[in-house]
Amino acid sequence: MGALVTHADLHKVRTYLAEMEVVLAKPHGGAADDESLLEFRRLCWAALLLADDGACHEQVDLLVQYAKDLYSERDHDRVDVLRGRIRTVLSAFRARLNGLERGYGKRWRDLRAA
Repeated sequence: MGALVTHADLHKVRTYLAEMEVVLAKPHGGAADDESLLEFRRLCWAALLLADDGACHEQVDLLVQYAKDLYSERDHDRVDVLRGRIRTVLSAFRARLNGLERGYGKRWRDLRAA
């Protein structure tokens, strides 16, 4: 799989990740919250469409699964654990984007020098 196409795409994905943090910061979780789950999943989908990278896709899959658990009735006693896991994946996703950006910039410089 390739990397993100443009710096604008990287910026958009970072914006989606920041918006996920906003949804995560709401005092919901541990109870059925279809609205928050839908918003979180929408942001995941938007990031997935721009991130043409296998590691990013795996992270989106984890985010969706953790969000399903967080915004359900069955895991009310694990809210803090699930929020922590989501934040860990978001952090790893950002680190992956940084790595892709560094690689993208190097390829661009190499092409310009050729």
